[in-house]
Amino acid sequence: MSAVVEQNREERIDSEDMRMNGMAFASGGKGRRLEHYFAREGVDPLSRAFDGKIAVHPGVGGGMVEPSAVEGSLEALLDTPRRGDSVAYIHVPFCETHCLYCGFYNRGYSREESARYTDTLIRELRLWEGRAAQNDGPVHAVYFGGGTPTALEAEDLERLLKAVRAHLPLANDCEITVEGRLHNFGPEKMEACLAGGANRFSLGVQSFSTKIRRTMGRLASREEVMRRLELLKSYDQAAVIVDLIFGFPMQSMEVWRDDIDAACAAGLDGMDCYQLNVYDQTPLGRAIREGKLPPSADIPQQSAMFAAAVDTLQKRFYRRLSLTHWARTSRERNLYNLKVKGSANCLAFGPGAGGNLAGWFYLNQNSYPAWQDMVNAGRKPVMMLRRPDPHFYFFRAVAAAMEQGWMDMPELERRFGLACSAALSPLLEQWSRAGLVEMRDNVMVLTLAGQFWQVNLSQLLQDFLKHTLDAGMTK
Repeated sequence: MSAVVEQNREERIDSEDMRMNGMAFASGGKGRRLEHYFAREGVDPLSRAFDGKIAVHPGVGGGMVEPSAVEGSLEALLDTPRRGDSVAYIHVPFCETHCLYCGFYNRGYSREESARYTDTLIRELRLWEGRAAQNDGPVHAVYFGGGTPTALEAEDLERLLKAVRAHLPLANDCEITVEGRLHNFGPEKMEACLAGGANRFSLGVQSFSTKIRRTMGRLASREEVMRRLELLKSYDQAAVIVDLIFGFPMQSMEVWRDDIDAACAAGLDGMDCYQLNVYDQTPLGRAIREGKLPPSADIPQQSAMFAAAVDTLQKRFYRRLSLTHWARTSRERNLYNLKVKGSANCLAFGPGAGGNLAGWFYLNQNSYPAWQDMVNAGRKPVMMLRRPDPHFYFFRAVAAAMEQGWMDMPELERRFGLACSAALSPLLEQWSRAGLVEMRDNVMVLTLAGQFWQVNLSQLLQDFLKHTLDAGMTK
């Protein structure tokens, strides 16, 4: 699973009229009112606050730039120095196998393609070299995602990492993450990554259960995973973290607790605990639909698994860096994921990679051959550009706060001059009654149930605020 592939979604509610303090929404006869944003009351909030989970993160808003105007708009942006936090994302599209649950599989891997891809990616790194948007201002985190970056050959991993260091203005303490899987990631590749400057590894273990791993298309056994983790740790030169997923078919609470215990026993620097999302178009979705696999865990089961992870890791004194990410040592910072979910600039390279320059979101050509052709012709392979929402920085501050599990309304009002507290009062009062939030000196704090439903709450809250802003929410 890629930790960095953002799917944008905007739940649009057509509304022509909104009244503050009654907050009734007229929606072209659809009857949408404030209650649309409410959670259930009088039920267990952890498992039954909503009908289901929203599986993707809130959208970024703004409007699409006409294809004919994309290159001209980019030219203007490239002459503007970056300000504030900045990260870079390198997309590696290859995978040796298609894991059943993954909706991001792009391209099978071959040894012959490794060098060609690396050559092209290095050319892309050079396309904006010398332009203010790339050269001015430090880059605080680089993330090699995919796909499976560790599928590349050792020599290509090393030269790609060195090229990033040569062509991007990395901060002295820049976090450089290589994402991947432990199968086919042996000492030669590990040492190549370290020689290239990688200082963090994010590894998709997902489950330590060999049965679940093999069923989902993961090739390494539990024993091989443990050996490889121990080897990578033995170099003592980088943070080592793993992704775990709860909710797989055949993954009982006992198996999930064992997954967490195994990760803790491995002495890693941190871990992510993600909920499984089953998409219809994935092999897993089809297998479940056709009766070839049992269903994945339902919402009550998943909510119990989420609570079990929080309880276990808190008792073991892991630090919570976000609602899904935990750190055991001071080496783990999780900078890329924390910054990219806020308003950080993101320089993006590789087929299908998404970037952001001051709220202008762009997407590289996702066709691998088309990406190659454009780069080799000396053109940045941007296929889509979206202009910023007028309140981009406000909404990204809200999204980043929700990822942390709390939102300081007085601070948001001070920064953006918007009357958040008054506007959100009816909504937050209802969520409080429903057991999803608590108010502490005008700071909204998510309860355990609110943390489980965070993506729902973040989407609903941002939709609500968009309509409120349209009606003139100012201090």
